[in-house]
Amino acid sequence: MDTTLATFEKDVIAGSTLAPVLVDFWAPWCGPCKTLGPMLEKLEAEYAGKWTLVKVNVDENQELAAHFQVRSIPHVIAFADGRPIDQFVGVLAEGQLREFLDRLVPDSADAERNHAQIAIAEGRLEEAQDHLKAALAFDPGYDDARLDLI
Repeated sequence: MDTTLATFEKDVIAGSTLAPVLVDFWAPWCGPCKTLGPMLEKLEAEYAGKWTLVKVNVDENQELAAHFQVRSIPHVIAFADGRPIDQFVGVLAEGQLREFLDRLVPDSADAERNHAQIAIAEGRLEEAQDHLKAALAFDPGYDDARLDLI
């Protein structure tokens, strides 16, 4: 998905409360960007919703690039829980990309508990209960999820 200054808050900040968001700062004239972009898109499909790719064309969104001090592209910043948590500049080999992503992606039990906490905050208690039960199905010894369920 492409984002702009007008949609960045919704696409990245709010989106990263549900799952990590990788923001790819790129430009159409950038050779390395043409290598990295397709790799990120392929991995996003493979990870099937465990993280989201958001692209920022720096030529069209100079204010966003300046805000995040993007001086060289491609520049990728990972967001979780509404804040930047990691980044890299340049093209990584696919194995290195997978290592980067695996550090960001919560395990299934944690992801379900995160969804439950959001549902609780929004007053959707039945949905929260379902997420907590799913977290316990992934990890029966997950005491934090058990306490939340109680």
